Amino acid sequence: MGDMDPDIVSWAPLRRLLLVPALLGAGAVVAQEAATAASLAETADRLFQRCARPGVPGAVVLVGRGDEILLQRAYGLADLERGVSLSVESVFDIGSTSKQFTAACVLLLADEGKLALADPVRKHVAELPACCDVVTLRHMLLHTSGLPDYIGLMIEAGVDVEDRTTADEALASLGRIDALEFAPGSKWAYSNSNYFLLGEVVARTAKRSLAEFARERIFVPLGMDHTHVHVDATQLVPDRALSYSRQPRGAWRWNFSNWEQTGDGAVFTTVGDLFRWSRNFRTGTVGGDGLLRAMSQPGSLDDGTAIEYGTGLMHVTVGGTAMVAHGGAWAGYRAELLRVPEHDLVVVCLCNRDDLDPERLCRSLAAAAMRR
Repeated sequence: MGDMDPDIVSWAPLRRLLLVPALLGAGAVVAQEAATAASLAETADRLFQRCARPGVPGAVVLVGRGDEILLQRAYGLADLERGVSLSVESVFDIGSTSKQFTAACVLLLADEGKLALADPVRKHVAELPACCDVVTLRHMLLHTSGLPDYIGLMIEAGVDVEDRTTADEALASLGRIDALEFAPGSKWAYSNSNYFLLGEVVARTAKRSLAEFARERIFVPLGMDHTHVHVDATQLVPDRALSYSRQPRGAWRWNFSNWEQTGDGAVFTTVGDLFRWSRNFRTGTVGGDGLLRAMSQPGSLDDGTAIEYGTGLMHVTVGGTAMVAHGGAWAGYRAELLRVPEHDLVVVCLCNRDDLDPERLCRSLAAAAMRR
């Protein structure tokens, strides 16, 4: 060996001594995370035991903290006829959980100066009747517009959920209204018309479909390779979980919708891709600080009264803990994406049966994770 710096020689044993507690600390963290994962697995198995029975549809669940996935499990079948099991790669229709992606698209365009949230909706969708003159994009983002729900209008007109319907038909149903349900900004009432129309605004402003814009600006940058906005009801979807409803005597039947409206729903995705999207609220990869601020706070009525709904997300407090979430329900699909910012926690539950309550399930898993 050659000559060594005496300072290096003298510090070497100390460095080893300093390294021991550091390694022990890292080991303790690893052990704690392993214990948390084991505890969560036991909790999930208990919560989803009805989905673990033979021959039934079920759910896929994910729990993550920071950049780490603590739990990712699939229960039940994706296809009852062929006996295909659900997996963590199964693709689900997430219904209204899609709304946050539409909100993000609107905010991206607003940040570029291509539209303003104060814009009247008729500036972008001229086919709407004159009663909509006072409805702004902000009203629609917050569900304070007073617009009736186009789904209800179409069902009242005799359209079935399993019929094939187009965006033009939905727009035509809104074009026939002669009054709003209340003065815009005066109250909160959830209406799918708001986000369907926001999807139209995105498409007309960006000069390409909502599906194309969301893919280019959100899904591709975040590596959400299994996510798309489902425009064509006949489109094949690899790894799709089929959708089921339980009948009065306990049998299962298909429960599908062939409606082709987007904006208020129609995002198809996986639990893993939703985890990638949730991490964006830490990194700002898509949208930067502006989008994060806009989507991280609840809204208000025009008089300043606070409401729980923000831009495509619900902001609630459960047991003293602030949570940000949105559920979805369409045909036999049920979905919930829940974040607990204080604990850097994400919980996702996607179901292909309509007798599960993913909101309750996600909150139970979040509570279990926060106890560790």
